[in-house]
Amino acid sequence: MAIRKVGDCRLLGPLGKGGMAVVYRAVHEALQREVAIKELSADAAKNAEAMSRFKREAMALAGFHHQHIVTLYDLIEKNGAWYMVMELVDGPTLGELIKEAPLPPAVVTVVGLQVARALEHAHFRKVVHRDLKPANVMLTKSGEAKLMDFGIAQNEDLGRLTQTGLAVGTPAYMSPEQVTGAAVDARSDVYSLGVVLAEALAGKRAFTGSSPGEVFVKVTKGLVEPLKRSAPMTPKALRRVVEKMMAVKPEDRFQSATQLRHALEPLLAGLDQPPDALLVSFLKDRQRITESEALARLSRTDLSALSQLSPAELAAVKSPRIGLGFAVGGALGAGAALTLERWWPLVQQWLTTR
Repeated sequence: MAIRKVGDCRLLGPLGKGGMAVVYRAVHEALQREVAIKELSADAAKNAEAMSRFKREAMALAGFHHQHIVTLYDLIEKNGAWYMVMELVDGPTLGELIKEAPLPPAVVTVVGLQVARALEHAHFRKVVHRDLKPANVMLTKSGEAKLMDFGIAQNEDLGRLTQTGLAVGTPAYMSPEQVTGAAVDARSDVYSLGVVLAEALAGKRAFTGSSPGEVFVKVTKGLVEPLKRSAPMTPKALRRVVEKMMAVKPEDRFQSATQLRHALEPLLAGLDQPPDALLVSFLKDRQRITESEALARLSRTDLSALSQLSPAELAAVKSPRIGLGFAVGGALGAGAALTLERWWPLVQQWLTTR
């Protein structure tokens, strides 16, 4: 690592490497905040397409301000190399988690909804991602999905990255219209997200083949194993949503990320804890975070609610005879009781300090 400092950021070490870029963990010395720095090497910067993709991603991210899209802080050029200073996402990619095992349907629903909201924000700004895949979705330790890598995004105001007729993307996640090189719109991202959710539910790719051409044939003909067989534990309502997302014809899908969001939101009505707490619990179960980290990320609302209890109510919560659910349910409402009940072993640790 020859470069030790970029702007006000001191590089700490590499986080990952791709074909044209390296991502580093760094610390912004003035703000004392950890960040991620994506470097387009000097050699890659000489490649017109690579440079276009890098700047296109920076311009797309600069126009976003959304909790489910990674934040861009700065774009820096130094000694012929280019750097993006970005939010550091402190968790695994969806792809890493899928390789371990299929994800629970409730977790898939939460992730799908959060990414749908991110797409809704991007599409409103006329940006189509075009490369939605598990590697480009990360889960933070705070229980949020983050959409990343807008390197081949299409912006109607900036023009197309490639000419019509040329397929661009990752074969297994491309929409049929991407495969044929036709014009794409928001419905293409809806399709790709459907493929990602299907993979998360089944624990395996929806489309596979010995060559990109074989994958393309399956995509354009809709030759995919039904979720009823590949992920039999998927609730029917969620299965129907994902299958509609993956319709071969764009007109048969949800016509926007907003429509998709409206379809997914009712599926979370039966959750016994907030979505962020569900994802934190999932990451703890997968041993991606420790119990201490999980407790630290427990909803501030829930802990502050406990802080507002009277001495008598707090004593009731601590009492094994009365129990958390009864005491908190009566004092703060059933919703808080359900969330805290799920985290009771960790809440006990918190209570011992009170």
